[in-house]
Amino acid sequence: MATTLADDCQLNDEFIEHVYLFFPLHDIGKIGIPAHVLLKKGILDSGEREVMQTHVDKGQEIIDNILAAFEFSDHQFAQILRNIAQHHHETIDGMGYPNGLRGEEIPIEAHIMAVADIFEALTSTRHYKQAWSVDEAFDKLREMSEHKLE
Repeated sequence: MATTLADDCQLNDEFIEHVYLFFPLHDIGKIGIPAHVLLKKGILDSGEREVMQTHVDKGQEIIDNILAAFEFSDHQFAQILRNIAQHHHETIDGMGYPNGLRGEEIPIEAHIMAVADIFEALTSTRHYKQAWSVDEAFDKLREMSEHKLE
C-alpha cells in the first residue's frame, strides 16, 4: 500500500521500509490485555472494549521503553513506530481511539497501518469469526473509506 501511495504522498523508500518493518509491532500492547478479554469468543461488551482499547497506550509505553533502553528515542524513524502503535485505530471521522483524531491529524503511517490491519483481520479466521474472502474484504474497505478511512 505504501508503495502505491509513494508518488502521491511523497513517501520515500526508507519511510516505506520502516512502515513495513514496524507493522508487526502495531499491537504490541495487547501483551498487557487480560486473556479473558483478548481471547473472548464473541463480541466484547462495553467494559471489555474499553480494556481492549488500552492496548494502544500500553503499546506506546512498551515502545518508548524499548527505544529509550537502546538509546533510539531520537532516531529519525522512531516517530513512525510510535505513530503506528498509537494511532492505528484513529479514523477520519474522529470516532476512533485513543485521541479522536480526524482526517489530516492522523499520520499517513497510521492510515496505512489501519487499512492493512483491517484487511488482515477480515481475511483471517479468528476464534470469534470465519475468514472473509478477499473480495468481501475489499468491499468492506471501500464502504469504510467513505467515513472511516481515507
